[in-house]
Amino acid sequence: MAKSIAIYNNKGGVGKTTLSLFLSDFLSSITINKKKSKVLVMDFDPQASCANAVLGIEKVSEIINNSLTIPYILNAKLNQKKEIDISRFIFTREENNSTETKKTRLGNLDVMVSEPNLALSFDEKVSLKDSLKLARWMSNELAAEYDFIFVDLPGSISKVNKFSLVGAFLADNYVIPTEPNRLNVNALSGTLNMLDNIRTWKGRSSGYNLLGFVLNKADKRAKQFIAHKDDLNQFAKHKNCKIYKNVLPPTPKLSDASDDSMQFITLSDRYDSYYDNVRKLVIEITADLGFTKS
Repeated sequence: MAKSIAIYNNKGGVGKTTLSLFLSDFLSSITINKKKSKVLVMDFDPQASCANAVLGIEKVSEIINNSLTIPYILNAKLNQKKEIDISRFIFTREENNSTETKKTRLGNLDVMVSEPNLALSFDEKVSLKDSLKLARWMSNELAAEYDFIFVDLPGSISKVNKFSLVGAFLADNYVIPTEPNRLNVNALSGTLNMLDNIRTWKGRSSGYNLLGFVLNKADKRAKQFIAHKDDLNQFAKHKNCKIYKNVLPPTPKLSDASDDSMQFITLSDRYDSYYDNVRKLVIEITADLGFTKS
């Protein structure tokens, strides 16, 4: 049964897509509980940034042009006249074995893609109840096929964003990326309030686990980190969650990792000298889900 994890913050630019990519990259490539994990990324951000980073912009454009996106399948399910094969809407980045290497290769990684126009029309015509029903359907279709499902959510979630809410309702666990500065710390209360709303809107299916906060572009020696550490701790204490010990450092090399124009074959190619920073964070998060690296 898959562990479903949503990456969410209602503020833009804090590393939602970055964290979705990093987690899915590592967990589809390294050995967890003595086996390779089967991982799916569901890109509910209409910009499809995470899907672009995994599959490349040309492949994502082809998927959108062929109407093989998440909003398309949700609309089809609403108007269902025949059985829907969800596998037609899942695309795989395959492990590249073209060269010999002793390094850990980027593994097979499945992706579902979003697109803005159909997502908007979906918002305009469905109800909150429809979103919850569709989320349950997708979860039932996918849960037995994967070890991990990562849901990359946009910042704009509200009661009118029914498409984004399907993704939000899918998740059993949440991780909140943020940056340790005044602007981003102040925005956390809005993010946590929205999670409370999502719990309420789900009704009887309200359970989800807030795993904690991941600090992005963080230097524990920096003045801003030190100045706002207590505020972050207060938020974590209030929500009975943690601040992850391992952080993502402020470096352009981690920004390069999500550039689909660059060709990467192994994890260390993509993450360069910051491979170990990302690996430790991934292992720390997955340990909270009951998984251990072999």
